[in-house]
Amino acid sequence: MSNIPDDKQIFLIRHGQSTGNGRGCLVGWTDHPLEDVGRDQATAVGARLAPLGPMPVACSDLQRARETAEIIAAHWQGAVQPDARWREICCGDYEDRPWAEFSANTALASLFDVDPLGTCVPGGESVLTMQARVLAAFTDVLANPAPRVAIVAHDGPIRAVLAHCLQIPASRFWAITTHHGGITTLRYAQEWVSVLCVNDTSHLAELSAPLSTG
Repeated sequence: MSNIPDDKQIFLIRHGQSTGNGRGCLVGWTDHPLEDVGRDQATAVGARLAPLGPMPVACSDLQRARETAEIIAAHWQGAVQPDARWREICCGDYEDRPWAEFSANTALASLFDVDPLGTCVPGGESVLTMQARVLAAFTDVLANPAPRVAIVAHDGPIRAVLAHCLQIPASRFWAITTHHGGITTLRYAQEWVSVLCVNDTSHLAELSAPLSTG
């Protein structure tokens, strides 16, 4: 990747809060739009990154991520590049159902205890499957010659990139979390990815809504 500029920065951004968040349900591929506070979060991210733009903005093709990306890119009249590989993990039969129902499946919980990354949600996908498609998309971003690139995705894909870069063991995969509108900054130089900061939310301090991870 000799065409990659030194000090290339990659901004991993979790989408703004959507109508599916905060309800205690699994939200994977269910296509919820942003709430008003989610649009405010996206606007704050755009204002934070505007002095560094213009830059390419890749995003998950799900509505909550795509809308967040469009609000961010509007700060420099840019276009977004939707990519289904940046989607959240598919929750299959448990899509948009309460976490309590998922937790009540003791047989499935036992499988996750044994193999937390390789176990598939019924009708959905495993963390390893999700991580493989996300890292393929991430490799394409690294090959982009732009000195800065923004990616608007979901908690799972951001976690997957960080777990890969930091070589986090499977038992600690779920220890990483992000807030809506949080920015994780990576640096790519000399074929090495460094993590500069994780889940920066300082730009959200003026918003009235409390930070949420759901």
